[in-house]
Order: sequence, then structure tokens, then C-alpha cells
Amino acid sequence: MSKRATGVAAAVISAVVFGMVPLFMKTVIAGGGTTLSGAFYRFALSLPLLFAVIKYKKVPMGISRTEFLKICLITICGYGGTAVLLFFSYNFIPSGMSTTIHFVYPVFTILGCIFFLKAKVRPLKILCALLCMCGILLFYDGDSASSLPGIGLAFLSGMTYSFYIIYLKKSGLQEMYTFKLIFYMNSVASVMILIMALASGSFTTDLTPAAWLTAVIFAAVVSLVGVFGFQIGVKYVGPESAAILSTFEPITSVIIGMTLYNEAFSPKAILGCVCILSSVVIVAKMKE
Repeated sequence: MSKRATGVAAAVISAVVFGMVPLFMKTVIAGGGTTLSGAFYRFALSLPLLFAVIKYKKVPMGISRTEFLKICLITICGYGGTAVLLFFSYNFIPSGMSTTIHFVYPVFTILGCIFFLKAKVRPLKILCALLCMCGILLFYDGDSASSLPGIGLAFLSGMTYSFYIIYLKKSGLQEMYTFKLIFYMNSVASVMILIMALASGSFTTDLTPAAWLTAVIFAAVVSLVGVFGFQIGVKYVGPESAAILSTFEPITSVIIGMTLYNEAFSPKAILGCVCILSSVVIVAKMKE
């Protein structure tokens, strides 16, 4: 297999893994977990595996005080906060819809660069942002008020993830060994979510054996296979092509939601998916 073929396969596998997140989460909750306890296990159970990888690679574990503060900020306001918002949105709207709305984060990243970094952005990217907003509006069903909180949570998760992307680039944290950075972000996210779960009385360890097994697989696959696969994709096919291939993520979530959970998608919602994915593809293919 050529390097390009390997990169394409790795990026697609990574996207499929992230697209399966709702399936893993719903299985854990059905087995006795809660949204917050499931989110906690998603980060905490990956720590031994990440630590083993770091030690195997003989990477020093030490970080400076400045790096620690940056990791706390990027995790609470971005990486970890995104997971909490996205997972809670599954309680209100179909998982496929939630993931697709979340996938507007490339557009939010563009807007963030315009307003906060004063970056010059081509008009076509502005058009993509408007197209994406139209897609979100198509998801809203005026006869179903209960869907509004879910749409809002998924929408916010896209905003926090865009902050994660922008700050990762500007903070210098991306220079840190990837699995070491993920280890510390997962550690901070675990503490943050555990505090939230204990404070709200929603933390539980009373899971079925199947749910525990799913939680362990969930943590390992998302933290290792998903992240690593995308890195291989970027390395061998470039960031633009890898980003295009990552659109398999919301498509995977939609397919899983429809086939396993009988989640209905109206023609309006399908058109909304098309609008959002179209904008993402255009942004990904666009040359700077």
C-alpha cells in the first residue's frame, strides 16, 4: 500500500471512530452510566494507555508552570468542555444531528481568526460561514421546543472546539509530543468532569460488565486510534485532504443514528446536513 493510500485509509478510519462516539456514549448510559460519568470514563480510562505509550517512547513527562496553565485553559474552555457540551446534546436531539451541528467548528475557526486574530479571510470563506448557518436553521423544528437546548449545546460545542484549534496553534502547545499533550489534557478533563459529576450527584460506578467494556474500548479507541489516524492522514495526504476525509465523521453518526436507533431525519434536516458538509468541504479544499 502506498503512503497516500495509507494516509487516506488512516484519515477515514479516524473519522469513522469519532463518528461512533454517540454509539459508545449511548451504550455506556444504557448500561447504568450518566452523561457526566460517561464523559469522565472517556478521558480517565485512557490515561494508563497514554502513559504507557509515552514511557515506551521515552518522552520526559515534565512540563513547566506556563504549559500547565495553558493546558488547563485549552482543556476547560476547549477540548474537555467540547466533550461535555456535545454529550449533553445527545439527550435532546438525534446524535447524527448533534454531530453534524458540532461539525461547523471549521467555520467558527474562520470567524475566530477574523474577529480575534484580525486575519484576512477570503470572501468565499465568509460565504461558507453563511451556508453553514443556513444549514443549522434547517435543523430547527418550530413544533418541537425540546430540540432547541440540544441544538444550542451542539452549537456551543462547535464554538469551544474552534477555540481549542485556534489556541492550540497560538499557544505553542502543538510543539509538545502529541500523546503527552493528550495525556495532560485528558487528566485535566477527568478532574474537571469528576468535580461536575460529584457536585451534581450524577457520578456512578454501577455499570454493567458490557458498559464497562464499552467504556474502556471507547477511551482507548478515541484517544489512540482516532487522534493517531488523523495525524497519519495529515502526514501522508496533507491537512486539506485529511480535513475533507474527516467529513466521514458526521456521516458516520447519521448512519448509526438512523440504522441502530431509528432516528428520523426529515428532508429539511437532510438538506441542513448537505449545507453544512458542503461548507466544510469547500473550506477544506480552499487554498490559503
